[in-house]
Amino acid sequence: MASVIEEIRLINVEADSNMNRWWTGRLYDSGDVETLWGRVGHSGQSKLFPGAGRSFLLEKQREKARKGYTELKTVGGPTSSVTTHGKIVEKSELKQIARAQIAKSGSPTLNRLIDRLVEANVHRITSSTQITFNSSTGLFSTPLGIVTPDGITEARNLLMVINQGVSRRDYTSTKVRDAFNRYMRIVPQNVGMKRFDVNTIFPDITAVQKQSDVLDSLEASYQALQTQKPTTPSGNQPPMEQVFQVDLDILAAGPEYDRLNRWFETSKKPMHRDAFRYRVVQIYTVNIHAMTEAFESKTIPIREVWHGTSQANVLSILKTGLRTSPPSTAAIAGKMFGNGIYGANVSTKSLNYSIGHWGQGGKGDAAWLFVCQFAMGRIQQVTKQKLNGADPGYDSIYAKGGADLYNDEFVVYRNSQVKITHLLECKK
Repeated sequence: MASVIEEIRLINVEADSNMNRWWTGRLYDSGDVETLWGRVGHSGQSKLFPGAGRSFLLEKQREKARKGYTELKTVGGPTSSVTTHGKIVEKSELKQIARAQIAKSGSPTLNRLIDRLVEANVHRITSSTQITFNSSTGLFSTPLGIVTPDGITEARNLLMVINQGVSRRDYTSTKVRDAFNRYMRIVPQNVGMKRFDVNTIFPDITAVQKQSDVLDSLEASYQALQTQKPTTPSGNQPPMEQVFQVDLDILAAGPEYDRLNRWFETSKKPMHRDAFRYRVVQIYTVNIHAMTEAFESKTIPIREVWHGTSQANVLSILKTGLRTSPPSTAAIAGKMFGNGIYGANVSTKSLNYSIGHWGQGGKGDAAWLFVCQFAMGRIQQVTKQKLNGADPGYDSIYAKGGADLYNDEFVVYRNSQVKITHLLECKK
């Protein structure tokens, strides 16, 4: 059987002409060339050119380039296998992996928790977007594969331009339309057969924020493709990819449980009316290995803070920890103190991020708070927003509540300044 020895994958997106097509050319070791083409998200056509050779394939590529096609910045997809360095990633169920690698004790309570977090994480990305989830591999993908790191970086910058246009309700400027076409080439999406434009995909700021979340998940999926040392199989079970490096367990009743529960209750503010009605129903201990190992424990003072997140984000945080986002993401999210990791000393302030009060995330069947240690180091105190973050020479910001700010906030700017210690599950 002939084997593919070279593959060229191209895409052309031009909203004005309703163009949203992919093209793939393959060279086999027999010298045959196969071309495949179609609209993004739809099955395509193919044609075989026996013995045409590599020069024919390259001429086809040049022909497509003259028509506006550019190279796809994805791996995998409908016309090629998802591989890393030539190795196909082992298939395994995400719930099974998460249960085995997070809920190591096998506790029924922890297993049910993992199942809820997996379902919420998948739904967040696949609902209202054209991104799909493969339950066999545990990966998110565009219709034409998983976007490469270079593509993710470029897409984030383009999304910032799109965000500016959407904010001004400017869907027709050349700058915004060009950014949109380029973004859709990097993050291919099934827009159907009807005509589409910037307003179709990005009707409002919420849609832009969802695409920012999509990029985060695609980035995590690409990282998951990097083959890692499998865990030791048990019995006759095949090795399982090591996806999660985290310890999660139920915090038993005792002084630490009482301390955290008391802090949750005493730091509430009635002004956060919806969040104020929540109570702690379970507390979990958390040890994300990479965060713990990298934590700057000598960058004092260390401040304990709350960090709220939606149920859909909890699994991703357990996988990668809390991380500063690229600058474009900070601009899209409208962060008041720049591109950092945020915490608060008021439980209901952070809880509002979990229940969708600030227009981000969304409600799950519970609200979620991480307890974090922030290595604050040299602190810059401010009393109003500072979009560029801390000045040079400072490690963090302490935003003191007062006339311009309702609540205190704490912001650090290096991933290594944060360690997660607990997760609180809260309900009304």
